[in-house]
Amino acid sequence: MRDITVLFFSYAADRMNGRSRRYAVADGTTVETLFNEKLAPVLGDAIGQFRFSVNAAWADPSRVLADGDEVAVIPPVSGG
Repeated sequence: MRDITVLFFSYAADRMNGRSRRYAVADGTTVETLFNEKLAPVLGDAIGQFRFSVNAAWADPSRVLADGDEVAVIPPVSGG
């Protein structure tokens, strides 16, 4: 098992009822697996709606997570 921290920004933090959560995930878990199994049921959006970073570097959904990783879930933003 791997222990990871997930950070949420913008409306994702509102939907997840907080700015961060810790999860225990199986060895070999990818960002995509984490999203589909733990986050999508609450966030209610498809994975393509979000960008991800792992340890402050942009990450593809196929990135395999390591113990202690910090994953950021970043929804689309707009501004003017």
